[in-house]
This record gives sequence, structure tokens and C-alpha cells, in this order.
Amino acid sequence: MSYKRSMPFVVTMSSGLTLTSEVALPQAYDRVLLGIPTMTSGTDVLIQVAERTSGTYRNLYHEPVVDSTTPTKVQINSSVTQAYVPLNIAGAEHIKVELSTAMTATSVEFDIVGISL
Repeated sequence: MSYKRSMPFVVTMSSGLTLTSEVALPQAYDRVLLGIPTMTSGTDVLIQVAERTSGTYRNLYHEPVVDSTTPTKVQINSSVTQAYVPLNIAGAEHIKVELSTAMTATSVEFDIVGISL
């Protein structure tokens, strides 16, 4: 099995905000690696995706393991810092990073790396 990956995209979250600007990947990827920096405030990280530039962004949910299970939102716990988290984005090309609470002290940068199987 071989993998193709994109160059990392960097998106900045400024102090006082809860949503980054849009990252437009150059193609549809199966997965992304989300690089999470050291966070200065206790906040969970969520992902929003859209099918086109400036489209309607919706929260990314996990695929249910069992048909009778309700899907759950992809939410990365605030204790996860200085890490890369693999996420299945199923071909979404437009991504935003959302925080559950606003950044309080300083801005941070998130890396997004597209990966195709």
C-alpha cells in the first residue's frame, strides 16, 4: 500500500476566536493529519468541512460502528497537545478548525496534511 501526501497547510487561530479561516486542499484526500500545537486554554478541537470554497461548513462526525449507533461529533479532547491526529475526511476538500471555547492568551497554528491511500 502506498500513500500520497500533501505539503502541510498552516492555519492560524487568533486570540479571542473560535474558528479558523478556510483551508482549501488541492484535491480530495481520504484522511488528514491535524497537527495540534500546545494550547494555552482548555478547549476541545472540532473539525468542520465543506464541499466547496465558501460553502456551508458542517461539523465532521465519526461513522457509526453499528447501524443502530448514533454518529458522534469528531471532538479532540483539550488534553491532546503537541500531537498529530489522523482524521477520516472522506474526500472533503475544504476544512476549518473550530475550538469549543475562544483562545484566551495568544494565537496558535494548526498544521493540516492531506493523505490519500
